This record gives sequence, structure tokens and C-alpha cells, in this order.
Amino acid sequence: MPYRVAVRARALALLGVLATVAALAAGARGATSRTTELRLDGAVFRPELALTSAQQQRGLMYRKRAPLDGMLFVFAWPSSGGFWMKNTLVPLRIVFFDTAGKRVRGLSMTPCTQDPCRIYSPGKQYRFALELPATDRRPALRLGSPADLRRLLASVR
Repeated sequence: MPYRVAVRARALALLGVLATVAALAAGARGATSRTTELRLDGAVFRPELALTSAQQQRGLMYRKRAPLDGMLFVFAWPSSGGFWMKNTLVPLRIVFFDTAGKRVRGLSMTPCTQDPCRIYSPGKQYRFALELPATDRRPALRLGSPADLRRLLASVR
């Protein structure tokens, strides 16, 4: 009888490992690949969206490169929390925007693979946070049109 219990425990452990590997592989492929068309400083761009809590927690972790037009985090309510770069492999630039799409603050962020990781906080409230490749040189002063921003905010409520 103990042999069967041991075999069953090993099988369950193996299933758990396989499920974890599958989840990590899906995230590495860019499971949050939903994009939207917006304007950044008047020019059209198509960022990936992080609308759910799970997408926002994962962000661009484990990616070997950031999407060209970045990842836009959309928050249902004004936020003042910071971002960290835990398990993020590439340097990023983050720009925080208020409800009207006006830039609140921009910061450069560096990868972090070991705790403690620095928290990058704007020190002000924001509704949108745009992570871009660190090499992106767009000024990122104004995000979207009011109608587009209202549409995005409605999608997270």
C-alpha cells in the first residue's frame, strides 16, 4: 500500500510541475497579446493591453524583448502604486498618465532578478501606465483621445 501512495504522490507532483511549465510557457509567448489602436502624442500606435489583475501582475515578465509599442496598463480607479521589474529581462521606460491622458511622470526602469527589487512609483495618482522599450524616444506627453480613454476605462469596470 505505501508503494501506491508514493506513486500517486509522484504523479500528482509531476502534474503540478507540468501545469506550472505550461503556464510559464504561455506567458513567455505573450499571453496578453490583446492590443488596441490609440494615439500617443497624436501618432497612431498599438500597445498590448493589461486590463485584468492577472495581466497587470505579469506585465512583461520573462519576455526577451518588449513589444515595439509597449504595454498599456489600464486601471479601473485612480492608482498611486508603483511598478517593479522582478523577473523582467529587458530595460523599460514607464510613463504614467492621468484620466484625461496627460502625462503625470516618466521613469526609466532596469531589470531585476533577485529580491529586493526597486519599486518605481510616480508619486502621484494615475489611471494609465505605459511600459515602453527603454530605447523608445517618443516624448509620450499625451495618450489617446477622450473617447478612446473612456472606452478603455469602461472595459476594466
